[in-house]
Amino acid sequence: LDAAGALPPGHPEVAQELPSGHPPVGGSAAGGAASRRAAEELTGLFDAPEDAVQDDTGLPPGVLVLAVQDADGKPVPRVPVDIDVLQSSVTKGDSRERVTRETDDAGVVRLENLTIGAGTSYGISVAREGATFSLPHFGLGAEAGKRAVLHVYEATPDVSNLLVGTQGIIYLQLRQDSISVEQLFQVYNLGRVAWLPNETFALPPDYKAFSKTDTMDDMRLEEAKGTGVALRGTVSPGRHEGQFRWQVPFNREERQTIRIELPPRMAQLRIMAEASKSMTLNVAGFPAAQRTQNRDGKKILITEKQSSRVEGGLRTVEITLAGLPTPGWGRWIALFLAGATVIGGAAVNLVRRRDDERGADDEERRELLEARDALLDEFVELERARKRGDVGPKTYERVRGALLDALARIVAMIEARPARGKAAGSRKAAGAPLKANADPPPPP
Repeated sequence: LDAAGALPPGHPEVAQELPSGHPPVGGSAAGGAASRRAAEELTGLFDAPEDAVQDDTGLPPGVLVLAVQDADGKPVPRVPVDIDVLQSSVTKGDSRERVTRETDDAGVVRLENLTIGAGTSYGISVAREGATFSLPHFGLGAEAGKRAVLHVYEATPDVSNLLVGTQGIIYLQLRQDSISVEQLFQVYNLGRVAWLPNETFALPPDYKAFSKTDTMDDMRLEEAKGTGVALRGTVSPGRHEGQFRWQVPFNREERQTIRIELPPRMAQLRIMAEASKSMTLNVAGFPAAQRTQNRDGKKILITEKQSSRVEGGLRTVEITLAGLPTPGWGRWIALFLAGATVIGGAAVNLVRRRDDERGADDEERRELLEARDALLDEFVELERARKRGDVGPKTYERVRGALLDALARIVAMIEARPARGKAAGSRKAAGAPLKANADPPPPP
């Protein structure tokens, strides 16, 4: 090399001097490891090298060359490598085969005559010190073979001396009969030792409908029946994500509190709730929630808190939603869902049935007046809900139209059956007809 670090004229490329199947070495890899080591000494943080799978035109189709390396990019010789061969067929379904090979003295495994095509994929994993390090499934193309690099690390279940931290988001949505809670968190391992977690964090005792998002990661989330969520697997250096959701019953009260345990080392937590104008969000120990909109234009309340390493991270969170719709709000929405015209239809059937049996009387009129007054109550509740922002314009128009239809039927029936003798009153109008040309009440 000259003073500028360039090769002399006519010198062959370094990569051309490597034998076929040799793992990537040389300036870029060695230089990358050296710069990562320098950065680690300066900041105390480890910049994990990336695992990779890529086409290599120097390899024939159907060939896979895997290099297993440690945290510094050095080869790991004589280590078992598991290859999971997954074959997918529309007619035959899925089948899989597992084979084991061992790296050579250079930390390399070479596999030949592998099946090519979209129906077959290969997953690579290496177990070491109780940890598992893997590459997600990938296929082989017809143009070239592939070269892969997988890094393995020392591992420990003791997190106390590891540079591990977590960030999280909790998102709440109010359903008709439940509160949906979605949790997303990211685990950062900033050291060079992998963590083997065996942590369980509790959910509310009445939680239900737990589900998780599967990821191609060695870190696992599992439901701990009757308790909550278990964090297991391998948290290797770098970033890992987990996501799960669950529900708690909506108690139909104006205020409801949810207490949640958090994954360990929670350094930053953001809590968001879809909210109407009347709803509030209060999280114990968090700043006051701010009202904004998400990317979908939905109104949300949001608050966030950070915790220092000295504090050990956030371990629990107590979330209180207030200004929730009460049973009064639920009456008219349930009425709409069931079909508001059922009230009018039921009244029609009631009167027709009695007409057939013994003719209309003041008792029938009284029941019709009570049905009319109940619908008027629903109108009032609907208007209040609209002003609070509990219903949108479309829902408001649909419910209002259904209520009007039911009310029109009942009023028509009342007008067709004038009271006989002393008017049969109701709890609000005492039998006063709704017609504009009705006789005025007698003077006091």
